[in-house]
Amino acid sequence: MAGATKLRGPQNAGTFASWLSLIGRLGAGQVFIFAGLIKVADPAEVARSIQAFGIIENDSLISLAAYIIPWTEIIAGVLLVAGLFTRAAATVILLMLIGFVALILNAMNKGQELTCGCFGKIELFCSGPLGRCNLIQDGVFAALVLMPLVLGGGRASADALGKAPADPYADYGEDEDEAFD
Repeated sequence: MAGATKLRGPQNAGTFASWLSLIGRLGAGQVFIFAGLIKVADPAEVARSIQAFGIIENDSLISLAAYIIPWTEIIAGVLLVAGLFTRAAATVILLMLIGFVALILNAMNKGQELTCGCFGKIELFCSGPLGRCNLIQDGVFAALVLMPLVLGGGRASADALGKAPADPYADYGEDEDEAFD
């Protein structure tokens, strides 16, 4: 056999990519579960945070968003940690992060001094008004989410449970130019 045997698929636990995906899934997923749980406990505070941005003027939409956003964070975070529908969950979280970054940039551009409602009243990573720290924080979360989005769930994921193990002999003889008699 001319080349080394190639092991493919999420079942290959020893690969560096599988570990990167696991780190990204657990890191981002747990942060979003935590943020969502804090927000679920106080939807009125979430509504005030949404209203402060001045993007949505309708009180009914603000109230609806105050309930939807935390549950979306929790569900997507749980799915990401479990590695179930990994790429879909990572996409939802990445889209939320893009929205958060857009809101932060808009507030900074308008000169608004808003506090982050990211983790309720807890100032976990950034303190003070929204600014560069929040953009960096969201950038780090986006980098974590990109790992499972690009690489898939990896071996330690529910997505990999239903898949057959990679066949190490699947490409046996592909590189051989000789014909057998």
